[in-house]
Amino acid sequence: MDDDEVLGPVDFLAVEFPSGRMTGEGFDVLFDLSHRGTIRVLDLAFVQKASDHSVRRVALRDVEHGSDVDPTIWDGASSGLLDQSDIDQVASSIEPGSLGGILVYENAWAVPLIAAMDRTGARMVGHGRIGADDLIQQLDATEPP
Repeated sequence: MDDDEVLGPVDFLAVEFPSGRMTGEGFDVLFDLSHRGTIRVLDLAFVQKASDHSVRRVALRDVEHGSDVDPTIWDGASSGLLDQSDIDQVASSIEPGSLGGILVYENAWAVPLIAAMDRTGARMVGHGRIGADDLIQQLDATEPP
């Protein structure tokens, strides 16, 4: 099996931008990670929650930001993994007047590692995510007094 037939782990991030304002710094970092091949953007969507709690999707071209990166470079990035229930869940988690962003991405950095393991007959038997809060709590608990 070659690297073209292997997928890296796929994750998502959901972010709230209070008051619907974003600096665009995230677009700069996202572009860099994508350009360097660290990740592959599979879905990128935005949702606006109005003060009356109504929700609407916001097109990438309509997302106001302060970055030099044009977010429409990810137009058409749709894996089919992100559906209306995901949009609704993020919308229910953000405050009225806020903008929510949803990013689904492949950890492309892992593809060569997974392909190498596969070529040698190894098999992945699990993977998971340790939340940052859990990690910090555990590290704090193991620090000497």
